[in-house]
Amino acid sequence: MIKFKTPFIYGLVVAFVGSTLMLTLIWLKLIGPKAISLDNEMVGGTILFLMLYLFLLFGIYFAIRKKKELNGQIISYKEALLEGFILSLSTAIFSVVFTYMFYELLYPNYAADALNALKVQMQHANVPIEKLEAKLLEKQEYYSTSTQSFYSFIGNFITGSAFTLLLSFFLKSNNRK
Repeated sequence: MIKFKTPFIYGLVVAFVGSTLMLTLIWLKLIGPKAISLDNEMVGGTILFLMLYLFLLFGIYFAIRKKKELNGQIISYKEALLEGFILSLSTAIFSVVFTYMFYELLYPNYAADALNALKVQMQHANVPIEKLEAKLLEKQEYYSTSTQSFYSFIGNFITGSAFTLLLSFFLKSNNRK
């Protein structure tokens, strides 16, 4: 396990920084119930989406670079892939833990508050009651802890894997020295 200490720790850091960004954006009213009320959710959601993947990209890059430094500036494509995949998996798992903590411990009323804000916004926009109820039912599932945890895991793992494939190719050592 000591062999994978760096990608494991970097995965924890990436997930923690992403969660901290989410909490900051909620505090700034750029995502969450207040953002829905203020119609800021698109801006905040875009910032969160882009930054989460940028954190993941940097985490993978620096983990592979560190492994390469520890190996005397030599790393095979396979070693780089393994490093990136472990970091991606670690980030995905920790992001599920942080998502669960957020939705169940830190802000258990998040889904209800977000649905209420969405309902008020849609009522002000004179959305027909049938469409309003259908949208709220759809969003109720979307805001659930299980759905958010699933998206968090899949998003981090798939994106991290894609970044890993690319970064491993560019950071691998040229064995013809």
